[in-house]
Amino acid sequence: MFGLNKEGMSAKSHKGYEKSEVDEMPDEIMGYYSERKKALLKEFDRTAALLEDSLVARYGKEFAGTLQRVVRQEYENLIPEIPYIKGARARPLNTFLLITAQELAAYKAMKKHGKPLGEEWELCHQALRFRLAEIPQWKRWLLRRFMFSRLVRKIVERRARQQQKVRFGGFEVEYLIGEGDEFDFGVNYLQCGNHNFVKRHGGEEFAPYVCMSDIALSDAMGWGLIRTQTLADGCHHCNFRFKKGAATQISSKTPEVQETIERIRKKEAEQGVAADG
Repeated sequence: MFGLNKEGMSAKSHKGYEKSEVDEMPDEIMGYYSERKKALLKEFDRTAALLEDSLVARYGKEFAGTLQRVVRQEYENLIPEIPYIKGARARPLNTFLLITAQELAAYKAMKKHGKPLGEEWELCHQALRFRLAEIPQWKRWLLRRFMFSRLVRKIVERRARQQQKVRFGGFEVEYLIGEGDEFDFGVNYLQCGNHNFVKRHGGEEFAPYVCMSDIALSDAMGWGLIRTQTLADGCHHCNFRFKKGAATQISSKTPEVQETIERIRKKEAEQGVAADG
């Protein structure tokens, strides 16, 4: 909703973990969304409507309706527990946390009905594709242009030179600048609020799947994201590498998750689903 090996990381980039300065951002606020429950559930209902035909085709009308109601109730139960991080710089992270909460709700509901993890994730992935497709192309273009702008690169270069870690609530990140053609810049997530949230609410086995939200996000938003491991895979950190104009290249070190990714890719290729949603 966003571990390490990384090929594109130089030895110089590894130095100074113990000495790096941590830039502390505002802590998480709990209960922030309680008064916003009505709006969040309205947004949930919009997403559910987009997915309804797919659910009916897969499960039939009766079970599809039951599943939607149970997922909605699970999401409503989670809303007061969703962390909120103050500040404009944390807005994307808050968006990812809300996506994660909906996916966690789907996991809880489908687990009650004995559905396998891969099947649960396939529906979450499809729902996210539908939601992202509603973002206008002009808005995606502007966000992509800003992401790869000189301003953003300067900020990343400064933090990378200073080996500066930044903490946003339950997230802690450090920055990298690409060397050569492998990537333009990178972010290592040393702590992830999404991962912590899922674990805290009993979804640890589903956590590696939740990380795969970044496939649909990168495809739709043009991140050019390359990632080979995550905290949820049991790795030291998540290795986000961004390359302007590149295709999304995300894999998982959890075999069952990787198998699900490949199955979804094959199905989407057969159906002619565009990478940009």
